[in-house]
Amino acid sequence: MRAVLSGALAALFVGSLTNTIVGIALPTIAGELGGQDQVPWVASAALLTMTVAAPLWGKAADRRGPRPLLLAALGVFVAGSLLAGCAPAMSVLIAGRAFQGAGAGGILALTNALVASLVPARQRGLYTGWFGVAFGTASVAGPLIGGLFVGLPGLGWRWCFLGVIPVALVAALLVRLAPHHVPKTPLGGVDVLGGALLAAGTSGLVVLLSAGGSAWPWSSWPTFALGGGVLLLAVACVRHERHAADPILPPRLFARPGLAVACATSFLVGAVMFGGVIYLPQYLQVVRGHDATSAGLLMLPQVGTMITASALSGYLINRTGHWKVFPVVGCALVTAGAVLLSPIAPDTSPWWLAGAMAVLGLGTGLTQQVLVLVAQNAVDACDVGVAGAVATFSRTLGGAVGVAAFGAMISARLRSGLPPGQDSRALLGTPEAVAALPAQVADSVRASYTAGLASVFLVAVPLAAAALAAVLLVRETPLDPRG
Repeated sequence: MRAVLSGALAALFVGSLTNTIVGIALPTIAGELGGQDQVPWVASAALLTMTVAAPLWGKAADRRGPRPLLLAALGVFVAGSLLAGCAPAMSVLIAGRAFQGAGAGGILALTNALVASLVPARQRGLYTGWFGVAFGTASVAGPLIGGLFVGLPGLGWRWCFLGVIPVALVAALLVRLAPHHVPKTPLGGVDVLGGALLAAGTSGLVVLLSAGGSAWPWSSWPTFALGGGVLLLAVACVRHERHAADPILPPRLFARPGLAVACATSFLVGAVMFGGVIYLPQYLQVVRGHDATSAGLLMLPQVGTMITASALSGYLINRTGHWKVFPVVGCALVTAGAVLLSPIAPDTSPWWLAGAMAVLGLGTGLTQQVLVLVAQNAVDACDVGVAGAVATFSRTLGGAVGVAAFGAMISARLRSGLPPGQDSRALLGTPEAVAALPAQVADSVRASYTAGLASVFLVAVPLAAAALAAVLLVRETPLDPRG
């Protein structure tokens, strides 16, 4: 049992790491491969496919059992990591990241499903705490590990992708030791159309938020056409899922208040968390002039608080069977962290920045993994896999939307703040490249990027406050100590 859980923790760690390790390396990747206009897709491609894949993997686990599906997800993740690490061009790198994300979506959904199949609901709180430690460590240590890879001689940014392969292979060997529980096969065939509608609608939403205001104006016909298409796909998906024999996202589950609140809160907090994890390392490099390794080390204040909060919340949930206090306090702290970061400036005190990141880390540590447990506890045993996957889907969808929308906000602020004739996409390189710009242009880049990031955290405040309001409204259901 310990070996299996160690494998699940290792799998969750590398699956979560894929989102955060790359942020610190983006300036270096852009300098080597070119295609600066495609850089946001290095982050967004993995988040997009992760979001789309999570509920599909979860539904498959409810039909076939979590162990073989988790092994398959690890295989897809390894293949994507190898492709990204060996990429000769930006387009190949983005394709590899898409495969990475598809595998990581399965890993994040299926590790929770595997534990749910092995331990009772009450005891899951303890394992949820450890999963929160793995997720939190990967989320915030990613910039540190990425910075070390980029900065160490003989390694470089490619090891941000190649370096996770051995850990994923070890995780697969340990997961193979888990017993194979085959659930009762549901009635009806595989919901292929529902999966296709969900994938198309989610992809269209992320493309709309990424391209709107950058590739084309918000008030242009492509924006309205794509927005209308996304809306039609969403309506079609809901209508189809209501009548499908075995839907990918069963609408009946969303009538459970616990699941609905867990998903809404995961979406909102995911947007705030991923936005900070992706763009704060770039601020430390582009604006503050730190190299990749130093920027990774400066992200450490979030590591300790997130790990401590995740482990402590899991331990206390296991002891008491009560969960509500943790996401309530967590969402309040996420709101406070966004407030503290909203006045960020090029000369913000390092102590203020570290304290604000610590508050943000503490809040997300108390919130994210607990919400997966809440979602699973709100449904019957036959739906545990898809419930956990839906909560993970909500978090990654929030992250994808946050990264895309916040990136568009920063890009728009850059374009408006630079001198006429300057291309913002060609200016966000390594700290050395920014420092080599003419003084006036370099100062404009730093000021404009910081102003865009400040607006991101200002928008994050009401999102986090809405998550807090949602958690406060739900009734707590104690966890069953027997299963």
